[in-house]
Amino acid sequence: MDALIKAAFTSPISALEIGVWFGVGSTNIWLTNLKPGSSILLLDSWKPYSSQEDLQDDGWNYKQMDDLSTDAFLSAFLNIKRFENENADKKIRIQLTRGDSSSFLPLLQANAFDFIYIDGDHKYEKVKADIQQAKRLVRKNFGVICGDDLDKLPTPDLIEVSRKHTNRDALREQGFHPGVLLAVAEEFESVNMRNSFWWTVCKDGAFTTEILKPS
Repeated sequence: MDALIKAAFTSPISALEIGVWFGVGSTNIWLTNLKPGSSILLLDSWKPYSSQEDLQDDGWNYKQMDDLSTDAFLSAFLNIKRFENENADKKIRIQLTRGDSSSFLPLLQANAFDFIYIDGDHKYEKVKADIQQAKRLVRKNFGVICGDDLDKLPTPDLIEVSRKHTNRDALREQGFHPGVLLAVAEEFESVNMRNSFWWTVCKDGAFTTEILKPS
């Protein structure tokens, strides 16, 4: 993740992160690597997200995660304030927004972001909607769309399994997030993936797996 944003951009950019939660993981990576004068919109609903199927999963305490939504918001807020206080000279414009991506993203102007990271609700319909909006919002001359939790590259067998579990966050015994895998497979011909982190580059309106410099 660190290497990608460094390789792709050497000047100020406009960035969007969908899914912030505690604001201490990916958020810190983007903030640390943004060039002075950049801007970033951080979007999260900070609400419980688990489906009934998720709550019945004995392998993960989804209720405990849902109960942390307020703590996660406060953590993100404090982390942003700390960064602003310690990096005022970089003049990075940060907008922290609490809202549902399905209703908020359509309000944004198309072709507005150089870099978009997707790590919100992992269920299929939400991931697919986030990707579709990202494809509308990314700059068509050169931009990057990326995300988390693509644990395995799509195959016909995994796609078929994923279609049976569209309302699940993760299938832990199988070791992947079905909603992420299915949505990525449907929206992109191919993507790069390393350690569950996936990315694709938009160059002149077409998506490619190569890292290319702007023309």
